[in-house]
Order: sequence, then C-alpha cells, then structure tokens
Amino acid sequence: MPASQKVIKNQGVLGIALALISSSLYGITPIFVYHAFKYGADPFGLMTSRYIIACIALLTVRTVRFGRTNWPSRKTSIQLFLLGAIGLYANSVCMFNALKYLPSGLSMVIFYFYPIVVVLFGWALYKHKPPAIIWPCLVTTIIGVILSASDVSGGQMKGVIYIVIGAFAYAFYSVLAGAVMPRAELTTGLLLVFAGAGFSFSVVWLLDPPGLPTTMPYVANVWLPALEIGIVGTIGAMGIFFAGMNRIGASKSAVVQTWEVLVAGLTGMFFLNQQFTLRQVLGGALILGGVLLLTRAEIKRGENLPQSAHA
Repeated sequence: MPASQKVIKNQGVLGIALALISSSLYGITPIFVYHAFKYGADPFGLMTSRYIIACIALLTVRTVRFGRTNWPSRKTSIQLFLLGAIGLYANSVCMFNALKYLPSGLSMVIFYFYPIVVVLFGWALYKHKPPAIIWPCLVTTIIGVILSASDVSGGQMKGVIYIVIGAFAYAFYSVLAGAVMPRAELTTGLLLVFAGAGFSFSVVWLLDPPGLPTTMPYVANVWLPALEIGIVGTIGAMGIFFAGMNRIGASKSAVVQTWEVLVAGLTGMFFLNQQFTLRQVLGGALILGGVLLLTRAEIKRGENLPQSAHA
C-alpha cells in the first residue's frame, strides 16, 4: 500500500475513533444533568453555568496559544456569536427541558431525526439538492417519532414537543455553522459560539422573567456536574467532534454519531433505571434506520463525485 494511502486510511480510523469518543461523551452527559436536577438545579441555571465554565476554559487556552492575535474577521465573529446566542441557545433550552419529562435514551432517539432536517435545510438555503431517497427516509423517521411518542404520558408529551423543536433548532444551527465555522480557528470558533449562548442565558438570569427561573444551588452536588458538563460534555465533546469530522467528513460523522443514542440508552437503563416500551424501541429503530439509509446514500454519492469536487 502506498504511503499516501496508508496515511489517509490511518486518518480515517482516527476520525472514526474521535467521533466515537465524542458521541460517548455526549451520551453520558444526561447522567450529570439528572444529578444536578436532583439537587435543585433547573435547565436555565445549569445551561448558564455550563457556557460560562466553557468560555472561561476556552478563553484561557486560547490566550495561552495565540494571545490577542488570530481572531476571525468582525463579520465572521458576529455570525459565530449569533449562532450561539440564537441557535445553540434554543437547542440547549429545548434539550435540557426535555430531560425533565423524558428518559435520556428516548430523548436522544427522537432527537436523531435532525440529520434529515439538516439535508432539507441545506436544500432550501444552499440549493444542495438531496437524493430522491430523502422522501422515504423522511416518512420512516416521522413514523418512528410518532411511534416513540405514542406511549408517553400527557406530562411526557411536553418533553416530546421540546425535543422536536430542539432538533429543528439544532438542524438550522448545524447548516449555518457548517458554512461559518471553517472561517475560524477551532478554539476561537467554539469560544465565540459558546460566548453567544452564555450571553443569552446570562441575560435571562439577570432579567429573571416570570416562568423562566435560573436556579443553581451553591452545593458540590450541583456544581461538580456543571463542571463536567461544561468541560467534558461541551468543550471536549464538541471539540473532538469537529476534529473527527475534519478527517472523515460530515456524512460519515453523522453515521458514527448515532452511537450516542446507544450510549444514552444504556446509561439511562443502568445508571438511571429508565425503561422503554417495545413501541418506543421500534420507533427508535425506524428513526435511526432512516438516518443511516440517507447517510449511506450521501456517502455513496460523495464517493462518485470527481476528485476535484472534494476540494
């Protein structure tokens, strides 16, 4: 095997390994979320502390590496900040509120129809026409969401609504981030996005509007999970995800990221005593099957493109 092909193969293996690590870090995060909730934290309090911790850590690393230099253009910086302040903020609110009503594994299963929404948004915004297989995949995942949500109680339905809205918010965020993020160095880009999200949560905390409490009791059982979520579940998971995606591409990354659903489901069962019905398992299989089928078609289509098209 030529040396160049061996390097490409090794980079591919490394990319898959990084994507698996990233999805595992995301998958175990609900354990710490539920622990903080148990001791009095709420979604807004936890999210505010999460992004403040992440920003402090990233700003320290960035200052050591680059000092005051190497910032992206003003336009790119504002775009990244707004991605966090609007897109990541909306997704985080929905995801962490959903965990108040739904088991973490079920939340992840329903959430994972978002890659298909990403394809549709990409078509609408950037004229990236999807393959014809998008339509049966879309129908399959919608049926999967309906099946997964059909056995939930009236109170849990709030969680389903939160998770579906969160999936749309994350899909929109992903499409725009894919266009803006490459213009900035990774640490700087993450810092600006997290700063935007932290700004939005901090404003809610300072204004303290009715119905949106921001509660973070000053006890170790709350702040230690917040520290893990900010460092490991935010900086680590997202940074490793982008490092892997740079090696294997977005489509293959989406396939590997479905590992998160398995990790979240298993940790929910073994550490949080969460149970799932047969209908919810079948719905989850339909959602993941639709996503994997679409992603396989996207990868195959990419491999058939001329070499110059990959540049």
